[in-house]
Amino acid sequence: MATTVDKRPDSLPEQDEVVVVSHAEVWAELDREARRLFGLTADEFLRIFQDPLERYHGDPVFNSLCFLADLVAQPAEA
Repeated sequence: MATTVDKRPDSLPEQDEVVVVSHAEVWAELDREARRLFGLTADEFLRIFQDPLERYHGDPVFNSLCFLADLVAQPAEA
């Protein structure tokens, strides 16, 4: 059964919130989640991420970590 919400918020933010994270924070999150979900370090996960023939490809959990791996692999824009 779906939940209904009768009350709307009084106001919405006027602009998008910008969140800035460091490369180290993204790396730490990738390492934490790779260990929790797969028992792998971030380095091990990145080796699998860069090898399209590995067994984890297509796994929805693996795919969710690919976004973090993309952030780690791409240089930050200044």
